[in-house]
Amino acid sequence: MDLWQPDEKQDPTRSVICWWELFHEPWFSVDHDPDTPAGLSMLYMNLRPPHFIDKTFVGLVFAKEALKLFRDVVGKDLRPIDDKDPVAECLLLDTSVADFVRRDAFGVGFTMEELARNLDLRVTFQCDALTDSEFSEIQESKTHDQGSRTADATAYTREDYLSEINDGVTALLDISHTERVTTHNEHRRHMQTRARVVTLAIRQEEDLGPGWDHGSLFLKLVARTYHGLRAKGFVVKVEYHSEEVDLKVLFEDDVWTWTEDEWEINLFRKNMISYVQTSGNSSQRYVWAQLRDHLFRHTDQDDLTA
Repeated sequence: MDLWQPDEKQDPTRSVICWWELFHEPWFSVDHDPDTPAGLSMLYMNLRPPHFIDKTFVGLVFAKEALKLFRDVVGKDLRPIDDKDPVAECLLLDTSVADFVRRDAFGVGFTMEELARNLDLRVTFQCDALTDSEFSEIQESKTHDQGSRTADATAYTREDYLSEINDGVTALLDISHTERVTTHNEHRRHMQTRARVVTLAIRQEEDLGPGWDHGSLFLKLVARTYHGLRAKGFVVKVEYHSEEVDLKVLFEDDVWTWTEDEWEINLFRKNMISYVQTSGNSSQRYVWAQLRDHLFRHTDQDDLTA
């Protein structure tokens, strides 16, 4: 219990949630810089989970027991510690979802999905990943990860990327519905059980406007996730945020009761960005219509299982 207590330097619980993907990175890196003493320096790698869940240091039994404790207590006590809010939500990128659900992240028999079942989830869908500038970096990274390619090797394509995101959506839709349990609210002991909240956050940095083909592809994946998780009993919210489009909105369950007039009014009423364009041809209105058509109309079941 004492190991998991946060201090002024770090919060071990937050380190697990934020840096679980970096668990297999080295604790130290060797810098062969000739300007350093003896041409060698050691750099401590602190953006990673704590050492006491690493079986290399503490053994399998200890690491497993520490993670069991993490699983049993995380997200239950919402009282602030030193004026800092405790971890209550697990943040994921769309590219991390498959590993989150399926991978034995720490080599002791637990997936992160199992360990974080008492937390709400936020999955960020990165709309701009398929734009030319962003995707060229992804291609370069994939080539680096896989080593130099042979002459007959096929290039990593946008279709490959979308297939990986779709695989993550499939993995997420396989998880079991569980309740969120809290033992304390922000002030005192208060036992509560409720459905877990999953927020699907759509981030867009480029103003793609009516040519938003890439965004539409992502919206189909978001729609599949949204409808599939709602059918399992999760409370699912959708957040769209783009400074370029001047639109930030959170869609909750009441969206299904909106009339035609309310859809028109709520473009302005629900927008959390104060500056709002009113032109009927604006990127803002176009994206608003895309969100409505892809997510909040009754979707054919065949589309959801594609």
